[in-house]
Amino acid sequence: MALTVHTLPLTPLQAKAARRVNAGLALAPRLKPNGWRLALGVRLNGVLSQAAGQVTAATLKRRGVRVSKEAISGPAGPLSLRLLEPTVKPRALVVDLHGGGWVIGSAALNDRLTGHLAEAGLAVASIDYRLLDEARGVWMADAVTDCVAALRWALGDGARRFGVDRVFVIGESAGAHLAALAVLKLRDERMDRLPACIFVQGVFDLSATASARAATAEALLFDGPNLGRDLGRLTPGRDEAGRRQPDVSPLYADLSGLPPALFIMGEADPFRDDSRLMSEAWARQAPATLLDVPTAPHGFQHFGAPTAGLAQAFIRRWIDEELSASPVSVENANP
Repeated sequence: MALTVHTLPLTPLQAKAARRVNAGLALAPRLKPNGWRLALGVRLNGVLSQAAGQVTAATLKRRGVRVSKEAISGPAGPLSLRLLEPTVKPRALVVDLHGGGWVIGSAALNDRLTGHLAEAGLAVASIDYRLLDEARGVWMADAVTDCVAALRWALGDGARRFGVDRVFVIGESAGAHLAALAVLKLRDERMDRLPACIFVQGVFDLSATASARAATAEALLFDGPNLGRDLGRLTPGRDEAGRRQPDVSPLYADLSGLPPALFIMGEADPFRDDSRLMSEAWARQAPATLLDVPTAPHGFQHFGAPTAGLAQAFIRRWIDEELSASPVSVENANP
């Protein structure tokens, strides 16, 4: 196999606009997942999710996308899905796993990132997986099992509901990390079909890759000098070697028998090496494409830079290419 690498082309005006967005982000407080800041963020997350869901549902309806909610059976009770359906018969089903550092975020807050897929004739199911919460005893493994359940539904009942034979999973940041772990579990279950994967600025090594370790105080969004420490809080009780185990860091997993994948990497993202290294490892076993986005910080799709729409157009083209190819089975993918 080989890795196909693209650099997102930007005009001088587009690059200037993207740098202007970055200059604004440089003035924003850095994310620090501790103390009252995290508690406040969790409360604010709930309020914003409800408000954003109502606003974007109305906007999407005007664009011909129907938004609804549904619950499927999950490992700890009902698992909530946010469904975005085009007016035409869907060409495929996309399972969306939101970002948010494993502790915030929601399906409703991702409407801006998934609406363009529904407008392009794809059904979207965004998953409200359990967020990590030490007080409630919710850990990484719980979030992964929720995502596995959602993908099982998508490959079975979900595909039948929408009348499609292709399923994709798209995850951003923490969602990309969970998507990789979930697809690996499905691979180990010897599923006949696996969803093609789209990983947007994923975090694949919880012991911190070189670019994450090298992050400085100027790193956008994150508390750069303490980024490795903050990753360590996700897996209490594990040392650095333990955080490299494949059950939490998919970069170190056996990647044989996996479906095609698209990786999105940002030039100004401290987790840039995660996407680069994971795409290289994936390409040794299955077709992989890497899109390098100039100027892009972590989460760039949320901030209004022109790179967001351009990257989303690339994602749609990649999906179109995959839909023109034959579905990948585990049996055919394994050496």
